[in-house]
Amino acid sequence: MIRTLLLATLLLLLTACGTKTIRMYTLSPAQVGAQRTPYAGRDVRVDYPKGIDDTMSTRIYYTRSDLTRSYYLYNQWSLPLNRLVMAHLIGTLQQSHAFRHVLDYASEAGSDYILETTIYRFEHRITPEGSFAEISIGLRLLRTADKSLVKSRRFDYKIPCKSTDARGFIEATDEAMRRFDTDLLRWLRS
Repeated sequence: MIRTLLLATLLLLLTACGTKTIRMYTLSPAQVGAQRTPYAGRDVRVDYPKGIDDTMSTRIYYTRSDLTRSYYLYNQWSLPLNRLVMAHLIGTLQQSHAFRHVLDYASEAGSDYILETTIYRFEHRITPEGSFAEISIGLRLLRTADKSLVKSRRFDYKIPCKSTDARGFIEATDEAMRRFDTDLLRWLRS
């Protein structure tokens, strides 16, 4: 009886010592100042971003070829990727005052415009030429009244990573998203 209890306790301790910590990452909007846009007196609703279902999870993906894709076991997004991108867009638009009010997809308030988002690529690509964060996001601004397209654009970034691990990818992703914020606001001003 005592031998079984000691063995169970030892097994429990060994299991606890071998547990890996999961690192969680998020996307934070860059600090942007107020922007003068043609939409400053209007409201926008940011729709829930769309993308390939399996990449819209908390997993952080990497690829070494076009035929394979894997994910980091002990590194992940703090929320599903489409929720992080939506929160990032809302934060950037609110800070910039590009619109009077910025609403999320669940809001029942009326808005003048809808911002649709498609995430085409959001992964760490590791090749013989180097390690890159590849980010591709498409935006469409629609007029709510008649669902007509006001403007659209696809934003593509390939940022070199300092390392081939998840941390290198996250640092490069932060740079890509800072560029995205700048390009997004420039796109809205034009």
